[in-house]
Amino acid sequence: MKIIMKIIKAKIIEIIKITSICHLDKLLFMLAIIVFLIGSTVRFGKKKVIEAKKPVTLVFSQWWQDELEQNTLSAIIAEFEKINPGIKIQLDNRSYHEMENMILNGLNDKIAGFTENFLSADILALDPRWLYGLIQNDMLEPLAPYMQKSEFIPALQTDGQERVYDEWAFPLVSFMAPLFYNIEVLKDAGFDRPPKNWSDFLHYARTITDKDAGRFGTALSLSQGDPQGVYVDIYSWIWASGTVILNQGKPNFTALSVIETLEFLDNLYMEGLIAPDIFLKSREQKLEEFITGKLGMMIASVQDIEIVRERMGDAGFGITTIPGPDVYLGKPAFGLTNWYASISRESKHKDKAWAFISFLAMKSPFLAAASHAVPGSGNGLEDYLKGDSFYSKAYNIYEGGDGIQEFAGYPAVHVLDFIVREELYNMLEWRQDSQATAEAIQRRWEEVFHNALRFGS
Repeated sequence: MKIIMKIIKAKIIEIIKITSICHLDKLLFMLAIIVFLIGSTVRFGKKKVIEAKKPVTLVFSQWWQDELEQNTLSAIIAEFEKINPGIKIQLDNRSYHEMENMILNGLNDKIAGFTENFLSADILALDPRWLYGLIQNDMLEPLAPYMQKSEFIPALQTDGQERVYDEWAFPLVSFMAPLFYNIEVLKDAGFDRPPKNWSDFLHYARTITDKDAGRFGTALSLSQGDPQGVYVDIYSWIWASGTVILNQGKPNFTALSVIETLEFLDNLYMEGLIAPDIFLKSREQKLEEFITGKLGMMIASVQDIEIVRERMGDAGFGITTIPGPDVYLGKPAFGLTNWYASISRESKHKDKAWAFISFLAMKSPFLAAASHAVPGSGNGLEDYLKGDSFYSKAYNIYEGGDGIQEFAGYPAVHVLDFIVREELYNMLEWRQDSQATAEAIQRRWEEVFHNALRFGS
């Protein structure tokens, strides 16, 4: 800097000399050099400040990497780091189950008063069903100030209860769960189309099931190791009956249609039409049974389409709406799951964490395509949906039906799921009737809600 100032001083002296002999063109030229040198000094100074700063590393905890096409996140991160050379992103890769346990352990630590090292990641990938406890215990950074500053609107719009929580977690990608059917198994049983209602489904399951051959109408994966099993395999049937499980924010498990849904599932089980080991079966085991022809039908996420088609080919299976009661005349209904991103309250680099979340939001169509999401990122009908028979069919199902995302921002959802598993076990294994099962779930859920409001967690 001192050298530059000496040069400028020398040029000023020279200008004075030039001025004395009235060389106006040389005067103007030398003034331009001075302006350039001063401007360069300012720019060089700023550049030097940036280069002097140490790069910031942000930890991004997520389960998405294993559910995306290979190198998807690394490509997004490389592009972000190129645009933002002072920021590095460190991936903390976990399974969904591990991510949920990390959240629950962090909550338990915070509630118990341990304030160090909980949720130490800067950026968190979240299922919106985890949000209530995180927000109640002040573990997430509010996003509204950042969104207002950047005038950024989420491409994936949410509705109802979960909209309130968009201020704490940013919605990126959404998935639906249709009914999968094995074309060959149905064809061998004499069926050339999937079932349309409960009577159809019961008839198909009876015809398909051959216990000696180890083949069954359907399966439920309700093991403790499948944290989304109850959501996909039980709640989906309830929604397909045209019923919501939470009515105006309160448990609705004693609704007549819910009791009838439990009775329908109980009938399938009592007749031996559901593959055995329901409460030990994982999602992966259910998929394997379907792929190998041991199941005729199953409910699964659109994410599983790629897994199934790799083994069965496009001609081996189909997807359709989940059957509802024979008397149900409303739109087909199905559950939605979502990927959200949040900033940990403990992050020391919140502005930079927001910069990365904003970048993820811009890349949400890329994330949707790489995760084979339907309905996707909320940016309309993306190319991968148009050009693929399965995903375009799934999108048509979505467009013609009602997608339901319940439990976003409700307390202790993992406890609610545990209660459902336990009472279903009582119904299926110990022959508790469907009404008593529904009443037991209702009563226990109300206690969870009451205690959550009482203790604020």
